[in-house]
Amino acid sequence: MIKIISLPLIAGALMVFSYLEIKYVNDIFHSVQPLKIEKASSIVTNEKELLQAIEKVAPGDVIVLMDGEYKDVKLSLSTKSSKEYPIIIKAKNSGKVTVVGNFHWKISGDYITVSGIHFTKGSRHKDNDLIVDTGEYNTYQHCKFDFLNDVSGTYIKLEGRKSVVEYCEFTGKTTLASYINMDVPKEEGSHHIIRRNYFSRPPLKKNGGSAMRVGHGSMAMFHAYILIEENLFENCDGESEIVSVKSSRNYIRNNTFRTSKGAFSLRQGNGSVFEGNFFIGDGQKECGGLTIRGRDHFVFNNYFYNLKARKSGVINFGVASPEDPERVKRGIYPRHFPLTQDIVLCYNTIAENKSDSHINFLEGYGTRDRFGLPTNINFYNNIFDGTANVVNGKPNMKVTFASNFTSQSEANINGITSVKLNKLKVDGIVVPEIKSLDRTSVVDVPQQINYSVFNNRDLLIEKDIFGRAREKIKNAGCFNFTNTDDEIKRPLFKKDVGCGY
Repeated sequence: MIKIISLPLIAGALMVFSYLEIKYVNDIFHSVQPLKIEKASSIVTNEKELLQAIEKVAPGDVIVLMDGEYKDVKLSLSTKSSKEYPIIIKAKNSGKVTVVGNFHWKISGDYITVSGIHFTKGSRHKDNDLIVDTGEYNTYQHCKFDFLNDVSGTYIKLEGRKSVVEYCEFTGKTTLASYINMDVPKEEGSHHIIRRNYFSRPPLKKNGGSAMRVGHGSMAMFHAYILIEENLFENCDGESEIVSVKSSRNYIRNNTFRTSKGAFSLRQGNGSVFEGNFFIGDGQKECGGLTIRGRDHFVFNNYFYNLKARKSGVINFGVASPEDPERVKRGIYPRHFPLTQDIVLCYNTIAENKSDSHINFLEGYGTRDRFGLPTNINFYNNIFDGTANVVNGKPNMKVTFASNFTSQSEANINGITSVKLNKLKVDGIVVPEIKSLDRTSVVDVPQQINYSVFNNRDLLIEKDIFGRAREKIKNAGCFNFTNTDDEIKRPLFKKDVGCGY
């Protein structure tokens, strides 16, 4: 059966939204079929046999690693396979095969799957990345990465296109570099899928400690089309950016962030979609939400609970730095901190917020020559609950609020109404419900039909964060109290993701 996925329509400053499901797309987020193995081509029991099998591997071959420890494996695989005849390198028993020592894997072939291997106990001699992938349609699944703090370097670096990292576990990194880095080509996009993985990281206390980097500064304007979905980030405390996105046109949906000391950062780039994510802070210090820079982002159906952000807001909007002549000479985006503009946020819920504010328009203001204020920021049908101030800073900016609600007794902002909120519990989630007003008091999100870089696919906003339809009755916030028999998308726990061993 082919996977059903929904795709976004990204327009200019505003967007048109409706719902369309399609059965298979290879141009945006490619379909991934389940791993099926009928017969092993090679069965290996040690490092020498593994390298010999790699040297003679052909499309359609399956290399099975027997249980045990494989030491100092430096592997290079460049064979070009196909969808019909992939190359599979798998553990006979997931988790019972460990790759240790001074190892490095370079994958430049296509349609290669690595499955069930535990990468651990590193003793590398110099800083480098563990796995560098420059191929296409490659998959890493049910793998585990831990105890690899011998030197700095990324665990998986994706430089090719249309690869997948799924059901893997990344923990314990105390050295520089992210777990996963993705470099974005100038044209055609990366089209990677990162899904159902588990990330946890102790504090690094300096830059370079994110769980994932999606592009970098020179790639900010490149359209990446990377899908990051249904991952769990738990106690992911490496640095202020849990994930750093430095490219355009990405789709981040249905992830869960539990007690992670930082924020998800749309650091550079334009036109990304941020949908249906859960942030659960449990009142712990420095657990934040979302930081937005760039333009044309669409943020909807997200839930932020009991956060106490290290910066002033749960949702922060970055202040821009001036153009840098050196960046102009290099032909990259001219501002190190980009202009923040033309952003739409709708149907989000902030509950029991203990941060200084719900919304901060002055992220970085006055530091590193940052004075370019955000503009054309649009809020529709959101709920802001908690002791925090609604807004920090709104000087001389074009900001629109319409049909938003707060538990604060005096909002003093047009388009944000003070109401009494009734607290419900739905599947263990605290849901602020509007009690004193008709909770159907919402507005339609403005629509503008425009050319879509996602090939005119439509983006769904007609369901809430649980996947329940918004029909005749529509509530503000990310929860809709109709059609309760629909499938429920709950926040993730460790048992839902990762390699399972």
